Amino acid sequence: MLVRMTIGERIEGQLVTLAPLKAADAAEWHRWLADPETTRFLYGRRARPRTPPSLDELSDWAHRTLADPERLAVGLEARGHEAVIGNARLVPMNRGRARYSILIGEADHRGRGLGTEATRLLCAYGFDRLGLREIILDVDPRNAAGVAAYRRAGFTHGRGDSMYLRR
Repeated sequence: MLVRMTIGERIEGQLVTLAPLKAADAAEWHRWLADPETTRFLYGRRARPRTPPSLDELSDWAHRTLADPERLAVGLEARGHEAVIGNARLVPMNRGRARYSILIGEADHRGRGLGTEATRLLCAYGFDRLGLREIILDVDPRNAAGVAAYRRAGFTHGRGDSMYLRR
């Protein structure tokens, strides 16, 4: 059975809200991905692209993601602010597993626990509503703040640069 994964509802946490992903936010994503500080750990050990994705490429990605019933992507909003500050996604793999990723694009919202809470909320949604049994992510080990946030959300180290969370 195919489960439609794109969240159309808002999920409220104490610090952050998971909101439906909006292609109209592509200009914000473009600004974030052009900032070397925002992307310094984004690509892990892979080579950084020579140029950030264009606004058209990001808009196209958003439309494809929203049309794909097997992807779950959300915008992140700090509570009390309606502007998008980041995004997160779960991409299904096989046998009840999904790959998780998150980006807090707005620098003044980093280091405040929003990413940890967003991770907990989206992973709980994946386990409770989508029937996932394991969520995996890759994290650059030099990203100490990211590793600590994932550990606070319950992830443990796997092989290489991966971490996992099991239900």
